[in-house]
Amino acid sequence: MSQVQRILLVDDNEAIHKDIESILVSSLTEANNELNEIEDELFGDDTEDTTASDEDRVEYQIDHAYQGQEAIDMVHEAAENGKEYALIFMDVRMPPGIDGVQTIQKIWAEYPHIEMVICTAYSDYSWDEILDNLGSTDKLLFMKKPFDATALKQAALTLTTKWQLKQESIRYTEDLEQEVQERTKQLNDLVEELKKMKNKAERASQAKSEFLANMSHEIRTPMNGVIGMNNLLQETELTEKQQELSDMIQHSAESLLRIISDILDFSKIEAGKMELEEIPFNLQDSVKGATKIIGFAADDKDLDLDWNIDPDIPQTLLGDPTRLRQVLLNFGSNAVKFTSEGGVTFDVGLVQRDGDELTLKFSVSDTGIGIPEKKQKKLFSAFSQADTSTTRRFGGTGLGLAICQKLAKLMGGDIGVESTPGEGSTFWITAKMKKSEEEVESDEDTGLPDSYDKEDIKAADITILLAEDDRINQQVAGRVLEKEGFNVEIVENGADALDEYKSGDYDLILMDVNMPEMDGLEAAGEIRELEDGTGNHIPIIALTAGAMEGDKELCLEAGMDDYLSKPIQKNALEKALHQWAFQRGRASETEEE
Repeated sequence: MSQVQRILLVDDNEAIHKDIESILVSSLTEANNELNEIEDELFGDDTEDTTASDEDRVEYQIDHAYQGQEAIDMVHEAAENGKEYALIFMDVRMPPGIDGVQTIQKIWAEYPHIEMVICTAYSDYSWDEILDNLGSTDKLLFMKKPFDATALKQAALTLTTKWQLKQESIRYTEDLEQEVQERTKQLNDLVEELKKMKNKAERASQAKSEFLANMSHEIRTPMNGVIGMNNLLQETELTEKQQELSDMIQHSAESLLRIISDILDFSKIEAGKMELEEIPFNLQDSVKGATKIIGFAADDKDLDLDWNIDPDIPQTLLGDPTRLRQVLLNFGSNAVKFTSEGGVTFDVGLVQRDGDELTLKFSVSDTGIGIPEKKQKKLFSAFSQADTSTTRRFGGTGLGLAICQKLAKLMGGDIGVESTPGEGSTFWITAKMKKSEEEVESDEDTGLPDSYDKEDIKAADITILLAEDDRINQQVAGRVLEKEGFNVEIVENGADALDEYKSGDYDLILMDVNMPEMDGLEAAGEIRELEDGTGNHIPIIALTAGAMEGDKELCLEAGMDDYLSKPIQKNALEKALHQWAFQRGRASETEEE
């Protein structure tokens, strides 16, 4: 099928129309043959035959206009009908009306892709003036009358072919742009969908975090009452049977608390909510502290307990001692649990040192039952244990080692186990730490500050305000404090604590965080505002059942000085009281002197 190219002849001379049409229509094949002959001369006659087939032939449909405005109207009509002109032969002088140059300007203003050939015997414009009016462009050709037939034929064929290729390029570009727009729309829709999914996941994660925080508070609050009351019970005169039952209560409560802590820790790590501290700490204290805690269980089973630290390791490191001790306690507790005779050994070795950067290996070895090789790989998966049968001898959630694995990765290290059934196991992690420029002395004392002297300041001289809404926890904390000899005033919410602070004279405030009417954070902020500019600062210690990442920071940002997580350990409470209350008491005495 031949291609039909539309050409518009614009000239006020009828004879010119006939001459051009005669040349183009009657000699199109000759022009093709001439072009082929030129190609043969340039490239040789052994090239592939490119003679135009019927499908490739170009036919011209020629229209005629005799004035500039008539040409403009015909171009508009052709475009509206979807039959645009590929080429226009334009005379310059066409009185009356606008001339050819002005006509081209108006046509190109709306249809800039039409090829133009200016045909004239004499022009009121010079070539430079024409360029000044029409601009430098590759769509403009200048031919003087009388025309050379071959040149005219070749120009028509070349320019219409060029226009056709341009139109195909435009259509291809438009199709490509449309495809790009469609793909962009699909991509934008996908992005929006991903945003919705991301927001949904974040809301789910937030809901999960809030649920865990609420569950932590709701569980830890009564747990504080159970453990606290049982501690008070154990300090009374009990029969042997009562003491045994009380010890079982304590053991069960502590086991439940460990399970709750494991679940919270695992959830925090999975949600990306756990961040490690980087603070100076004494390595020996961390290792000895872990062995001391599990030492009671080891003594009950008559196991040897030992520890070793490579002497090349600096005494003070930068890292997270709390999480490191958590790993060591988990390894050590498991070692004691699965060992009936022999012993457990903690070992810290130096793997690599690069300046102040250290890679350490923490190992805990035992002489216990060992683990078959095929069961070792799944030990670090969540809720997995070597023995999952209903007849297993040892309990546990199977979360501890999974948490240790994730903590090891957070510390920039790895985790592993080496075990032989019947001979024992060695669990280890590697961790990246730094040498600390700040020295931290070994903490071998009771935790009381050096400035504290019981003979100088008595507990009876200290008055404490306790803000706690739970009645049982009020009794637990109140009795512990009274037994230590402190004066205690108890209120049930932050608003009452604020009123008491205004009217009373207190040395320290123990402030629960979650309370009705006014919570502890708001109450602490109000107290700090009242203190502003007075020079007075009353220590405020947060008591909270929240154990999520960021809870401590919220308390400190609210103006509190310290943070104790429920269930409150008696020794931790005493240490905090000695650190804050007695120091304030000593400061008050110094001011009086």
